[in-house]
Amino acid sequence: MNKLDIADELTTYTNQLDNITELLITNINNLEISKCKETDRLYFLTDYIKQVSNDLYNFSNEIIKDDAK
Repeated sequence: MNKLDIADELTTYTNQLDNITELLITNINNLEISKCKETDRLYFLTDYIKQVSNDLYNFSNEIIKDDAK
């Protein structure tokens, strides 16, 4: 597996994490309970997933940049 294949794989994982985040946000918004610790934890989890996704995306871009040199 070469660097570009790895970068493509990381991008795939990034997209999957983004999809999971969107699904979580949709479900949180549809909850019929008032704001509580559980919803706070879910929002924290979605923010964390977004950060991991962003980090993977940036790492993938760095791999592509390094391969282009």
